[in-house]
Amino acid sequence: MKKLLTLILLITISLSLSGCKEKLDENNCSTDETYINGVCENTREYFNNTSCQFDEGTNLLACAKTWSQYLHTTVALTVYFDADAPIDSKELFSDVEEIISYYDKTSDKYDNFDGVTNIKTINDDPTTIHTVDEKLFELIDFTLSHQDEVDNLFNAALGPVLQIWHDYREDCNVNNICNVPTFDELNAKKPFTNPNDVTLDSENLTVTMKEGMSLDLGGVSKGFISGEILDYLDTLDLYGFLLNNGNSNISVGGLRPKRESGEFLIGVLDPRNSEWESDSYATVYLADNEQLVTSGDYQQYFIAGGEFYHHIIHNETLFPERYSRSVSIVTSDPALADLYSTAIFCMTIEDGKEFVNGIDGLEAMWFDLDNTIHFSTNFETEHLGEVLIEQ
Repeated sequence: MKKLLTLILLITISLSLSGCKEKLDENNCSTDETYINGVCENTREYFNNTSCQFDEGTNLLACAKTWSQYLHTTVALTVYFDADAPIDSKELFSDVEEIISYYDKTSDKYDNFDGVTNIKTINDDPTTIHTVDEKLFELIDFTLSHQDEVDNLFNAALGPVLQIWHDYREDCNVNNICNVPTFDELNAKKPFTNPNDVTLDSENLTVTMKEGMSLDLGGVSKGFISGEILDYLDTLDLYGFLLNNGNSNISVGGLRPKRESGEFLIGVLDPRNSEWESDSYATVYLADNEQLVTSGDYQQYFIAGGEFYHHIIHNETLFPERYSRSVSIVTSDPALADLYSTAIFCMTIEDGKEFVNGIDGLEAMWFDLDNTIHFSTNFETEHLGEVLIEQ
């Protein structure tokens, strides 16, 4: 998994906002209660791994929840709102979980679910005309329609090749049998990776492909799902929020309490220490409606014959190119951010800079193979907090 460490402390237990209570003076509140909007609210009442507590020094409540059972990752959300106009945090987190749970099933390429037509359903029988939910259709259509923006360096139809690499990686990491697929083995799957051979019917919400094809949306789905969550959060009267969708996909909205600029300060994981998930090599400022997405070589990988092979496969060479350890990008569109970061990681740093500098509102930072840091034209002035390692 792509990893990114936030500097924001996400709390893990929750307040259940109470209903009608007798009006009390704040001096009557017990040590387990906080005076909110004329009543004593219980701030130690727990449920569902969620917590709310006062953000120290403000009149804001900070509520947080984590989910580890979805999307093969951990999702964490912290929201801030005015304590004098409290929001039902239980309902909020329930609504967000419904979004995550939906995409957990429909975008899954590994498992089937009763009554659900998902990516695995399509891949199991590619030549059948599959009718899918509107949201899944939008995810597939979004991915295919934006691939040409990155010269198909991200390719949703690369599934047959990615499956070979997945099997070799699992054989090494699980069974300790570490080999590398041959070019002939990979190239035999190339005819089944043409995205133009995926047929979408927007009127009937159907998907079909040629025999031997399979979809893999892993490089864009988390960003797309983040976008769906953000659309929901934007309908609420929140002071601010921080969404961490899998430690590599960070989204923020509104303002960060107690920071004059209102920006959130995020730490970017040092790829050399990823196993510990404890060290950042730099910090990055994010403002309202900005996303920080990182792609790197340090999570899903294996070593064979003394060589390092990560999971991000180049669409043309069919092998994992290694031009940097990681690339972190900042932009305002979470779905495009995920797609862009995957594609930019497959570029040389110089080609990546040219690509990023050519798109308004897109900035990037690279951790090079020699441990040096590189930036797009405006990254340092607009987003960089500080570099935390010696160069």
